This record gives sequence, C-alpha cells and structure tokens, in this order.
Amino acid sequence: MDNIISTKQDDKKELKRKAILKAATDVFSKKGYIEASIKDITNEASISVGSFYSYFNNKEEILIQIFDEISNMSMKAASESSKALKDNVIEQFTSSMTSAICIYVKNKEFAKILFVKSMGINELFEKKRSAILDRTTIYLKMLLEHLNKKHLCIIDSIEITSVLLTHSIFGVITNWLDERLNCSIKDMIFSLCTYHLRALNIDYTAENINKYIANVLKSDYKELLN
Repeated sequence: MDNIISTKQDDKKELKRKAILKAATDVFSKKGYIEASIKDITNEASISVGSFYSYFNNKEEILIQIFDEISNMSMKAASESSKALKDNVIEQFTSSMTSAICIYVKNKEFAKILFVKSMGINELFEKKRSAILDRTTIYLKMLLEHLNKKHLCIIDSIEITSVLLTHSIFGVITNWLDERLNCSIKDMIFSLCTYHLRALNIDYTAENINKYIANVLKSDYKELLN
C-alpha cells in the first residue's frame, strides 16, 4: 500500500514538474528568457512562487531542463528515423539528420539561447552545450561504426570523424540560428547531408537527397516549410 501511495505521489510531482516546464516554455517564447521572471512562470502555471522553488532553484535550472528535453527529442528523432530505414544507407543518413536538425529548428528560440546568446557568458550553459555535443558525437560514432562494419564506407579514424561531423553540423546550425546564413531549412540540411556523404565517400544523387529531406519535412515538419 505504501508503495502505491509513493508511486502516485511521484507521478503527481512529475506532472506538476512538466506543467511548470510547459508554462516556462510558453513564457520564455513570449517574453524572452532575459525578460521573463519566475513570477511570470508561476502565474502561467497557476502555482505559488513557493511551489516553484520546490521543483527548481532558478530560471537557469528550468531552462537547462528544457534544453535536456530538446536534446533528448533530437536524439530520439534521429534514432527512430535511422531504425525505420535499415536497407537504404543514404535515405537513413539523410532522414536521420533531417529529423534531428528539425527538432532544434522547431525550438529555435531556445536553441538560439544555448548556441548563440550564451556563448562564453554562462558556465552552466557552456557545460550543457558541451554535453549535447558529446552526446551527438557518441551517437555519430555508433553510426559510423555500423557503416564501417557493413563496408558501406571506409573510415580511417571513426573517433576523429565523429567529432568533425558533430562540430560541422552544430557550426552550421549556430550560424543559421544567428542569421549569418541566409538560406532555407531545406537548403541548409541538403548542404550538410551532401557535405558529409562526400566526406564519407558515399555515392548519392542530389535528386534523392532532396526527395528524402522533402519526405521528412512534409510528413512530420510541415510547419517548417513556410
């Protein structure tokens, strides 16, 4: 009985935590992270300030958890897309990258805070950015090991190549978020995919890459095509 009560209490706490995260997401989107206050978040969530501090210590902590959720969604989107397309390595690679990037594009304002606005300013955000890059590198390393094992490409150093891929991907995303790249989402993803496929000596056609990107955008991310 005690275990059942404890589980119900934990579930209730998790629901409340998610409600606060949702409220914070809405407030940050409307007012911006800097201008938003904890009072704004508690008003949006219809809770007391004291209740907020039972779950989070400050605004930074709540934003870090939002970043965690976005990163988790991006990795999950890439993984699920990759698993669904086992027989076509080019479609697998393109769809996986498209799905992962689209999560950051859908959450553009938060991604911009993490990868552009907080550069060199906030140690907590710096650590979170490094952690996201490290997770991406580990995922890409696993992907490259699979490609190498299946003799789909020859890679001299998987460890170095996975780091290079990670930093080129996020370097382009950062420049796009900072509006230093004047191109559509589709063109950005196309350039990243073709650049990396060439680097891995994997043959492709531009027509197929465009088709695979379009398939993902039209099925799951239609709102990003506008």
